[in-house]
Amino acid sequence: MALTDIPFTPSELILLNGDRFAPEVETGGHQLLCSDGMVDGNYLAVMMVAAAILANEEMGALELDFQPKPKKLFSSSRGYDLFIRPIGQPPNWNGYTLESAVLFSAGQLFAVQGEHSVRNVVYTILLEDRKYPWQKVIEFVEWGLATSNWLMPVEGDAAKAFQTPFICPEKVQELAFAQPLSPVKQMFSTCKKSTPELWKQLLSDIDQAFKGRMI
Repeated sequence: MALTDIPFTPSELILLNGDRFAPEVETGGHQLLCSDGMVDGNYLAVMMVAAAILANEEMGALELDFQPKPKKLFSSSRGYDLFIRPIGQPPNWNGYTLESAVLFSAGQLFAVQGEHSVRNVVYTILLEDRKYPWQKVIEFVEWGLATSNWLMPVEGDAAKAFQTPFICPEKVQELAFAQPLSPVKQMFSTCKKSTPELWKQLLSDIDQAFKGRMI
């Protein structure tokens, strides 16, 4: 089954099944849409961005270029840079998805500035500095789901009665829970086992982009 055959993109699937991908917390995290639990929002957002990038790679729309940094004088250690290079035909993602945003930002940076590192791509998607940059990723995907009529925005006086800015209808919850998570988890597992240094750098660069947008 191709990733585009699933009703939700990988990042959307992770958001809707947040407790299957991020550790639970008691306070200060992301309130789940489909249950009463709360998870580590920063961790969840990192995994969502990683999924969006790796899904595009799996679909042949981009490649990850893992390059060692020039060794510094009098230093025995050498870091790495991780770049995104758009290639091939873009998959048939919905336009308002994190997967599409990754491709668009990577393409713009690659064509105009040449600064197409994972960190710069994610930094560009975040758009602005804020106290909790990871919330931008969550909000982006939530609004994308809302534009596809999967979620219902909570507005006006009704917002006081809900813990989240969106309502996930029961039928959508059932559909989300019925989807196999194995393709997304296998994608993570393959990257982690086949290229452990790249996996580590990917998560680190995404997290660093979040920190770079922190007020």
